[in-house]
Amino acid sequence: MIRIDKVKKRSIADKIGLKKGMHLISIDDKEINDPLDLKFFEIGESIRIKILDKKETHIYDIKKGEEEPIGIESKEFEIRLCENNCIFCFVDQNPPLARESLLIKDDDYRMSFLYGNYLSLTNFKEEDFKRIIEMKLSPLYISVHTTNPRKRIEMMRNKKAGEIMAQLKRLCDGGIKLHTQIVLLPGVNDGEILNETLEDLLSLDLLESIGIVPVGLTSFRSNLPEIKNPTPKWMEGVIRLVEPYQEELVRKKKKRIIYLADEFYIKTNNPIPPLSFYDDFPQLENGIGLTRKFLDGLELLDVPLFDGEVLLVTGILAYESVQKLEFRFKEAGVKAEVVSFKNRYFGETVEVAPLLGGWDLLGLLYNYQAEFVILPPDIVNDEGLFIDGCSLSILENNLKKKIIVAPYDVVQLGNLR
Repeated sequence: MIRIDKVKKRSIADKIGLKKGMHLISIDDKEINDPLDLKFFEIGESIRIKILDKKETHIYDIKKGEEEPIGIESKEFEIRLCENNCIFCFVDQNPPLARESLLIKDDDYRMSFLYGNYLSLTNFKEEDFKRIIEMKLSPLYISVHTTNPRKRIEMMRNKKAGEIMAQLKRLCDGGIKLHTQIVLLPGVNDGEILNETLEDLLSLDLLESIGIVPVGLTSFRSNLPEIKNPTPKWMEGVIRLVEPYQEELVRKKKKRIIYLADEFYIKTNNPIPPLSFYDDFPQLENGIGLTRKFLDGLELLDVPLFDGEVLLVTGILAYESVQKLEFRFKEAGVKAEVVSFKNRYFGETVEVAPLLGGWDLLGLLYNYQAEFVILPPDIVNDEGLFIDGCSLSILENNLKKKIIVAPYDVVQLGNLR
């Protein structure tokens, strides 16, 4: 059973008197153990639910629309953890004394279906495949990296990792669509190995997309395997390897399916591809296509008016893009300056803006005179904490400036008016 954490107002659950703190035992005698069970078994025009209220059980017969939810939410979810020991795992590269939440390695198909988290399939059991296919948990997001069995075992340091193609085929045979990811390491799973991986993945009937991202390396890799740092020359080679596949896929399937991380284009001084290049942006949550979304959004932005100077904060990678936002501000008569900072928390090789530490920003921004500071999207979590544990309120109170975290869609900046 699951605990009811929230009852939506005016929902079926609200109307029959369900309250936060009660427990949902079953639907049509099917035991409910997590939010996925709830989402699957509440479908139907006529259902019977069993509720535990303190020590008493109650039965409710409900008539409703086929797809209409009953209106309860539960946060109970024991996350299944990763069993791999990947040579490139970013979690293993955290600074000493990093927040405990940053050390959690989830590898849970429920999180993949619900939130788009990537999973490796190495911890799968027979009942997992059966449940996914029975409940049609589609699409799923899979970290593949390579389909070469020997190389995948080597990279993930898990003997089960070599079964990946058989697992992917089984999911496709069960009607499950797949979004896949390749973290690319120079001299490890690139070149001919990457060719093999792409050919294998493109043979899958229900493959929706392949996202290729360069490995991220921090300054904290002591006692970890040596990995070469991605260079612009290497990235240029990856672009050239992938382009023929993309062109053929557009001819045959009217979409590219394979998408490279924005970093490949930025670091090699190649133009960011146009909006049409990314089709329906299937890898946007992976950061692929964000730069194009940002640049196109600038043209639609209704610049908010500020009664003071504005600092636009970013990391090294996005500096030139955010300069265009600075230009839009100045064009509208707003005094603005873009400032980019090297990452002190993870090291200078980490150049993405959301991983800038709050304590570092506190010191770096202290001597700037601007009245307003606009930070990158996703730089703090739901609790208002930066990656290093510093809080947004600490930054604002100490800097004596108005701090704004930019929305995910730059057009929404106009709502600050």
